[in-house]
Amino acid sequence: MFVVLAGLAVWAYVFAGYGIFFSFIKSGEIVLVEMGKSFYKLIPNIPGYGVLNDKIDLISNGAKKPKSFLGIFWIGIYPIQKVHKYSFSWDKFVSKNEAKTETEKGGTIEETYFGIISHRSEVVSSVRHKNSYPIILKEMELRGQLKIDIYFDIIFETVNPVFSVFMLNGNWFPLAVSAFSGIVSDFLKGMELRKTPKSIVGEKTFEETNKESDFNEAVLAKKGIILEASGMTVAQVVYRDYAQSGTTASKAAMEGLKIAELNAQTKQKEGEGEGAKTLEIKKAEALGIREVKGAEADMLLRALDVAKKHSQGGDILVAKEYAGAIKDFTGSTLIFGASNISPMIPIDGNKNKSDQKKEDKNV
Repeated sequence: MFVVLAGLAVWAYVFAGYGIFFSFIKSGEIVLVEMGKSFYKLIPNIPGYGVLNDKIDLISNGAKKPKSFLGIFWIGIYPIQKVHKYSFSWDKFVSKNEAKTETEKGGTIEETYFGIISHRSEVVSSVRHKNSYPIILKEMELRGQLKIDIYFDIIFETVNPVFSVFMLNGNWFPLAVSAFSGIVSDFLKGMELRKTPKSIVGEKTFEETNKESDFNEAVLAKKGIILEASGMTVAQVVYRDYAQSGTTASKAAMEGLKIAELNAQTKQKEGEGEGAKTLEIKKAEALGIREVKGAEADMLLRALDVAKKHSQGGDILVAKEYAGAIKDFTGSTLIFGASNISPMIPIDGNKNKSDQKKEDKNV
């Protein structure tokens, strides 16, 4: 009898290696069993967790833990019931040495400010209960149309694997990231990058936030949105770093903005007035958006260079917000204000008369 049982155990282990009748399930993973092409059952191997209404829940909440024998789990009668396999795509950071190997495995390599990311796709036979993924949210907008990229590590937790794997065909990751991006975007709405002379007193800037806790709290408060979209919830948000969106030049310009702001404050203290301070700040802003606002930034710089040569130039810019007045400017004269005696500054005296007439009609 003992010999028979031992023989059956050996065969069970052999079959489990192929996912036939039985299966090995790593700790912290969930296997979905299909019958035909439909969902049949869940088999989680998670300490303290089980299945409740086809979802993963705590045993203390009434969830039932599946039984196992000698480390193997019963799948069903093959081939009627078998382990469900699907294609899953995800991201991970790799070193330069690992990048080549990732490419050979079918990964797409992307070099970012934060490091090298491999975008991978692979056929898998389980889903992790909790797993950390790197996420870079690109072009998150702050006040003044300033855009930054933010790098997070997110620990996702599987709650509804039937929805994530069967209903979404395993494509839960981009949907979870999209929902996460929306929550972060709402959190950043109207926020300045850093303090400036024009900052509203009492408003917290991006650089002043306690990023390690503020992002985590903001996302966890709305994690139901992510759950509804992907079947996954967020267990933890870990902020890592940020950089300005765009090229290396535009990122360097952002640092130039901080220096220019300090110079502007110095000029104000030296008695050069609000106009001189504004010129310095606006020029820095133009440099900061050059890469993403090409022609607009060039026109702004051109206008500022001319304005700086005139005694009233800075005061005119103070009188009206530069973005609304200059961004669509194509003429040769800067005019601010509604009064008939508004100051005017010539931009280019070399334009021909026919061009000037066309522009006069547009004023």
